[in-house]
Amino acid sequence: MRHWFWILLITLGMQAQEARIQILGTTDMHGHVAAEDTFSLQPMNQGWAKVTTLIRRQRAQNPNTILVDCGDTLQGEPLNYVRNVLRKDLPEPSVAIMNALGYAAMAVGNHDFDFGTEVLREAGKQAKFPFLSANMLDAKGQPAFATHVLVTVAGVRVALVGFTTPGTAWMVEPGNLSGFTFQDIVASARAMVPRLREKEKADVVIALLHSGLGALDGRDGDENQALRLADQVPGLDAIFTGHTHQAVQTEHKGIPIVQGQCFGRALAMVELDLRQEQGRWRVVARSGRLLKPDEQTASDPEVLSLTADLRAATDRYLNTAATNLLVDLDSRWSRMEDTPLMQLLHQVQRQATGAQLSAAASPGPKLFIPKGPTSVRQFYALATYENQLAKIRLTGDQLKRYLEHSARHYTRSWEPELYSRDIPIYNFDLVDGVNYALDLGQPAGSRVRNLSYLGKPVKPEQTFSMAISTYRLRGGGGYMEAIGFKSVPELITKASQRNLLLDFVLSHSTLSVATANNWRTIPYLDRERVMNLAR
Repeated sequence: MRHWFWILLITLGMQAQEARIQILGTTDMHGHVAAEDTFSLQPMNQGWAKVTTLIRRQRAQNPNTILVDCGDTLQGEPLNYVRNVLRKDLPEPSVAIMNALGYAAMAVGNHDFDFGTEVLREAGKQAKFPFLSANMLDAKGQPAFATHVLVTVAGVRVALVGFTTPGTAWMVEPGNLSGFTFQDIVASARAMVPRLREKEKADVVIALLHSGLGALDGRDGDENQALRLADQVPGLDAIFTGHTHQAVQTEHKGIPIVQGQCFGRALAMVELDLRQEQGRWRVVARSGRLLKPDEQTASDPEVLSLTADLRAATDRYLNTAATNLLVDLDSRWSRMEDTPLMQLLHQVQRQATGAQLSAAASPGPKLFIPKGPTSVRQFYALATYENQLAKIRLTGDQLKRYLEHSARHYTRSWEPELYSRDIPIYNFDLVDGVNYALDLGQPAGSRVRNLSYLGKPVKPEQTFSMAISTYRLRGGGGYMEAIGFKSVPELITKASQRNLLLDFVLSHSTLSVATANNWRTIPYLDRERVMNLAR
């Protein structure tokens, strides 16, 4: 009898020496809750309601689960604006959802600062999990947030360490950063990971980055650093990334690198198999993959219940009547000709700043506001971020370089793909107030033709005032570097670009916007080709 007793004890002991844990990660949710597009109201396989169903399903299969998020959680949807500006009495929606699900940690993202440090800190107080950033320092040189958190699951001691893209320093309005500085992610991790292993006795170390893949040959301070982190910092078991809105599933040196697609369009998952040897757990196998919601994925009722009051308040705000449009606003043609939609943006920017010129990016290729009665919902879609407007002074030479930098968005006119994949549409600016042509038969850097102001050729030494977004002013799209702009702006608006747009629209009971036809491509682009490329 005692013989069988010892066999049982040995068997149970052998079973206890192995474990499998899973880490599930979201990122760049940007306040998306319901499984629909907020502006078109069309069903979408995205949002907290659907991704929560995937989380619950995976956790039911393996209770040894850790939930993490890689940031850009507090800004994005109109729901975030309504909550953070108009209805602060209501809970922060994503934090409420993550609390209910039992999240372990969130890495701080650059857009989490968009409503100011006070809003971010208040959300952190609501959270039952820490906001992490090991490479962010406050004005006194101390960690601005918790650097890491230790979680024990299935007896395994897991360290979660968070990092924020150094690009936050130029992406966020200076007044919202309160003197914070950002160290290089890789340099910070080199100091942090050995300490987690040796002093904190972590069996597993997981990095949570609000930063994309980047390149192996990247440099200190780069915006995206995940590959360089995997390559240069020993002791990591997995890396969860964010920031770039892409779906990522790869590995480097055996380390899984995963990124759930933005808005809950994919959930990142890492599985770790561990074996206990001499009292310490050792990872013996790692794997990463992505899980995507589909039409059959149900919306989680608790998520919808937790956010019901805020979603109702947001709908009331978005459904506010705006103006009676006398012309269609169609974004599809903004890369081939002047359009009423772009002229509306230019009018708002020039009126708000008093600038001679206006530079603005197309809000994307698929936005359409038909003539007739409109609502705030439709115009909100034209400017979803919290950027302000700035007025800068530049020379004719800088203006030409600005336009050349923008024209890199195109390939050559005869190539099958007209638009460069390296220059996204949000980094393609159109300038109003001058006349010009872009010769797509020429190489990038030599495309601007017939640049004129008030019917006269623009001279290199001539000066102009121009309205731009503060995203551009802080370095977005590389425009300021391209033109060598190192001056201070003449003006920065207090209101956001979007609220200036809404104020303008709501002040007109009827609104008609005429085109200036101030620019063109050479050759002219036909609409059928543009439509085919946009699909």
